[in-house]
Amino acid sequence: MKKATAMLLTATLSIGILAGCGNSEQQSADQQTLDTQETETQAHAQTTEIVSPEDDIASYTVKDLDLNDVALMDYVKDNKVTMINFWGTFCGPCISEMPELGEIERNYKDKGFEIVGLTTDVADLNGNYDESVIEDARAIIEDTGITYPVLVGPTQLMVDIGLQYVPTTYFLDSEGNVLGSPEIGSKTSAEWEDVINRYLSEE
Repeated sequence: MKKATAMLLTATLSIGILAGCGNSEQQSADQQTLDTQETETQAHAQTTEIVSPEDDIASYTVKDLDLNDVALMDYVKDNKVTMINFWGTFCGPCISEMPELGEIERNYKDKGFEIVGLTTDVADLNGNYDESVIEDARAIIEDTGITYPVLVGPTQLMVDIGLQYVPTTYFLDSEGNVLGSPEIGSKTSAEWEDVINRYLSEE
């Protein structure tokens, strides 16, 4: 039963992420749940709880863009605050905010802050990896000029946290604890800096 539930969540995840791409001003239009589809799959997805501060996102093994296994915690442990940004190569608002995120990361790096991007559309539901999407991600990285690490988000992590929209962003402390609630949607540079400064001041 647990395996069947995970498969249902994974299927809904792929649909929800594609439907949910948007910025904070567009959430009511772009980040719609699939209300008209009254299926068991949707029911499972809507009752999935967002990860709580007690859960450990940083414990997951992810892949870099060369598909090598890497520990997400290795990108978290040396920072006061790490911003984990789930994004998709198909998502305009995700890509539009990346140049500003890159600038923020460079400005705040010496304060113990880092950004890690996790792509959501590289792996399919069978655990296969799409090399063309990886190439798209590489091109986006080059075009936006970001220098923070971009990794491949594992499907199981996205299922476990009930991810339905991109961009969705989590903040972690140096021990991998989730700080506050996830931020759904893109933001302006000033809005992101307000959030970052708040978490840095608490550490």
